[in-house]
Amino acid sequence: MVNDMKMLLMLKSWCLILLLLVTTNASAYYAAGFQVTQLPGMNSSVNDTIDDFWKKTREALAAISVDAKEEVVNEPLPYRKYFITVKSLNNVTVSGFLSVPVQGEAPAHPWPVLVTASGYSGNGQGIQLGECQRGYAVLQVYPRGQGPSANYFTIHSDKLSTNLAGPGAYYYRGAYMDMVRMIDYVVTRADIDSSRIAMVGTSQAGGIALAVAALDPRIKTVVAHVPFLCHLRQAAVIPGSLAKILLDQAGNNNEKAFQTLDYFDPYVLARHIRVPTFISAGGKDVLCPAATVKAVYDQIPTTKKEYQFYPDLAHTSCMDSYARTWTFLDQYFKNRKKIKEGGAEVHKKHDRK
Repeated sequence: MVNDMKMLLMLKSWCLILLLLVTTNASAYYAAGFQVTQLPGMNSSVNDTIDDFWKKTREALAAISVDAKEEVVNEPLPYRKYFITVKSLNNVTVSGFLSVPVQGEAPAHPWPVLVTASGYSGNGQGIQLGECQRGYAVLQVYPRGQGPSANYFTIHSDKLSTNLAGPGAYYYRGAYMDMVRMIDYVVTRADIDSSRIAMVGTSQAGGIALAVAALDPRIKTVVAHVPFLCHLRQAAVIPGSLAKILLDQAGNNNEKAFQTLDYFDPYVLARHIRVPTFISAGGKDVLCPAATVKAVYDQIPTTKKEYQFYPDLAHTSCMDSYARTWTFLDQYFKNRKKIKEGGAEVHKKHDRK
């Protein structure tokens, strides 16, 4: 009997070891809805510390004059385009473009605005400015050192994986506030409806969209496609993920670094997102694995949220997610005054065509 019990215990131990070996296989992490062992979570004391950090950061930003400057961009376009600069945290100048539809002969009315950022390279547009002709203004922000904002600020090292000794000097503290500061500017315009501001983005811009939606209560809707920066503790152990690659290269894939990264991770901040949210992820996205994206989605407390998983999608958006973006925005944002309170979560899975 004793020998039988020993054999049973040994069998259970080997099964557990086998399970751990299987779940560390990279492909398992990319599967939709795969639940890895929960990594160290945030207790209420840590959450309070993070919340206090962002409260003080917002106060520091508020103490700086916006000092916005607008320049009309004279191009043969069917909409109005402006180049904008503002003063952001630590008096850093950041820039962006604003596109506004041409109202024509109809009476003028304020436009809802879509705020976006660039991908991790820092260049390109999160939303094409011409999309304003759908009936939105589009505010393309280039956080400090990215795109044309590189004319005012130089990034000396990798954005994600360096300056991790503490949250105060970390790159994304300034980058998130650069988005907030541009929103401070845009709501002063008479042609913008300050009650309808949405964050929209892909990859880095998607992660920024989620974080800013958690930090700024003026945001009324958020759309994030294959977002970067999500559940960085989990991403840092997944082979091939961009977070792991960058942290490994910098020698900062360790607990000390995570204690700073937690302040900026949408996984930690998502508890504050209480507005309609649409998130998409790809089953073949090695850089921003679906498991990290789904983990953030699961932390968002609103019931008005939708998660679209595309099994064959790599690190990009697709035609279906593009089409669903505008359907979602039209329903919950552009026409949000017509939507009754309440609503149910939509959680669907679609094959990429």
